[in-house]
Amino acid sequence: MEDRNLELLRQYNIKIYNTYRIRGAYIVETDKGLKLLKSLESSKSRVEFENTLLEYLTVQNYPYVDLYMKNSAGEIITEDGAGNRFVLKNWFPGEECNLRNEADIADATTNLALLHSMLREVPLTKEQTEWTTYSDLTEVFDKRNRELKRVRGYIREKRKKNEFEICYLNCYDEFYEQSQQAAEILNNSNYGALMQEAIEHKYICHGNYTYHNVIMINTNQIGYSNWKPSYQTEYLQAADLRGKVNGNMATTNFDKACMGVQVIDLYQYLRKVMEKNEWDIDLGSMILDTYSQVLPVDKDEIKLLYVLLLYPEKFWKITNFYYNGKKSWVPQRNIQKLIGIQEQKEKKKKFMERLEATLD
Repeated sequence: MEDRNLELLRQYNIKIYNTYRIRGAYIVETDKGLKLLKSLESSKSRVEFENTLLEYLTVQNYPYVDLYMKNSAGEIITEDGAGNRFVLKNWFPGEECNLRNEADIADATTNLALLHSMLREVPLTKEQTEWTTYSDLTEVFDKRNRELKRVRGYIREKRKKNEFEICYLNCYDEFYEQSQQAAEILNNSNYGALMQEAIEHKYICHGNYTYHNVIMINTNQIGYSNWKPSYQTEYLQAADLRGKVNGNMATTNFDKACMGVQVIDLYQYLRKVMEKNEWDIDLGSMILDTYSQVLPVDKDEIKLLYVLLLYPEKFWKITNFYYNGKKSWVPQRNIQKLIGIQEQKEKKKKFMERLEATLD
């Protein structure tokens, strides 16, 4: 480890056993558990907001989160001699949730429902509630749809089109129609009431609940012989609440957490799982059933979930990447992504029909 980082760690009341470099950060084995040292990429107020959530969760008997550790001066943010800012967080040995493993998928689903059930009536300040609220989906959809039209117009006017642009135009009409349908259904839904409830009762979304941020803890992992929990409360108590979780899990990276309708987290997780598993209807049904066993989902929330899944978000992301990137050369991977979402569209349609039937 570099001398400047050792100097940083001396500002904490910990004994260091070992350090490991990982992408963009350092793993630190200490007498107070495994830690992650990383540079700070957000504002002080944002970090304090995250810490409020994480401390609240630990009080609620949900301790396996990457809680920030305060330095000897009682501060979350620590500066080196050059004025660079860093944070030290609790960390965990293990692997990311495996989206090809049904048991992992079920456990992570239950974990999300438990997380949501606890992230309600969170004691936030008035200022925090004002700048951490989820963006209005009606405005988000309108903005994205305008961008889709703008990019289509730009490509159509080009005399010489590359492989990506030809492929894009061939599938544009179908995906744009889905974006219009989703926006129309959203406008005729009870989304506004759901959002108002979320604000009134301070419902918090993780904001990026994907397999990257769910760690299946493995205390036998090589290199972490000194690992131990940093908490007085054992996670097994939380596991008892969940009922059927096999093994321990940690939820990390709350840097996109915000106040909003929590089913948006469920949508993000569900979409990722389904894309990885060819929109397997039985798997999707299992996820919804598993979540609902811990935290019931009402018809308005299911309708919002349907709208979010109907909206061609991946197509929009590909569009956005293309338009804001180097248009003279488009990565082959983006062409493959376009082809991939077209190949999955029939299987996705069947799942959507199953979900739509529950709205009757």
